[in-house]
Amino acid sequence: MGEFLEKAHDDATKLPHFVKRALVRLRDRDLIRQVSSSEEAIAKGDGHLFFTHPDGKAFGTASGLFCIGNGLVEPMGDDLFGTGSQTYRLTKEGRQAAAAFLESGR
Repeated sequence: MGEFLEKAHDDATKLPHFVKRALVRLRDRDLIRQVSSSEEAIAKGDGHLFFTHPDGKAFGTASGLFCIGNGLVEPMGDDLFGTGSQTYRLTKEGRQAAAAFLESGR
């Protein structure tokens, strides 16, 4: 976990563009992971949909999985059923990557 992130520290541009934009959205929001049997959750993800709190806006499945899998967000410890946390917040590295993207003006 976080292997991609370790490599990305050397060159922040290695993060996919869609992930950089997603990180900016998470600066003042939480990432919520919800179990779902919808077509999108099954076809594009691991049986989960993602959205942000408190605004409730959809968050891309690929972005959510990437952020979790690469240590850009950390679990808040609200695992109710042994399936993993439902709520995630940016890590220090995630905040740094979001700030670097904003500073680049892209």
